[in-house]
Amino acid sequence: MMSGKIVIRKAQERDVTRIHELIRLAKKSGKILKRSKAEIKGLIHHFWVAEENEDVVACCALETYNRKLAEIRSLAVHDRYRGRGIASGLVDRCLREAKKKRVYEVLAITDRENIFKRFGFSEQLHGQKALFARPAFLKMKRLSA
Repeated sequence: MMSGKIVIRKAQERDVTRIHELIRLAKKSGKILKRSKAEIKGLIHHFWVAEENEDVVACCALETYNRKLAEIRSLAVHDRYRGRGIASGLVDRCLREAKKKRVYEVLAITDRENIFKRFGFSEQLHGQKALFARPAFLKMKRLSA
């Protein structure tokens, strides 16, 4: 494998298939949520890609929900390119974009917490914790009036 310079850029519609493939490969190891090509295409303006010799080798998205909150999602690096700081470069680019948009907080749900902790992410913010529920698995309690 010839090693070239890694370039990080905004994703374009021509990158949809490769982003989908990177996410599909990462999903096999259980580290990322599945996304369809149609979903990626609809959100392509949120994505950043890293490429080497014009081959997309990693991706990441910053979804801005409002001025208060954005989320870094779909961080995927091809196995052959891990350990080269590409994931950190993508997270850095997303955080710079969030700062430019004046977003107050950025959220990341991950099992790769060390990457995010290097950028100041923490598990708690001022005594608050993120809580999650999967409605399909919950036993709903009915409140009596």
